[in-house]
Amino acid sequence: MLVERNSLAAVARIKGVQADTVARWVRKAGEHAQEVEAYLLRNFQVSQVQLDELWTYVGHKGKRGDLPRAKS
Repeated sequence: MLVERNSLAAVARIKGVQADTVARWVRKAGEHAQEVEAYLLRNFQVSQVQLDELWTYVGHKGKRGDLPRAKS
């Protein structure tokens, strides 16, 4: 519900709980997401070139072919 832009208060009202309860759920979900990420990335190794390519991709929001080509 929060992802769909509902406020903590709105989620609390819809679920019939206190806003503090919703905030606790969000904190718990965030902690769990960090644990899952740490587990999934524990043996993940990236070279400098791969990381540079990834940031280029992210910086262009996944579009390919947008980079100007150097003239030879």
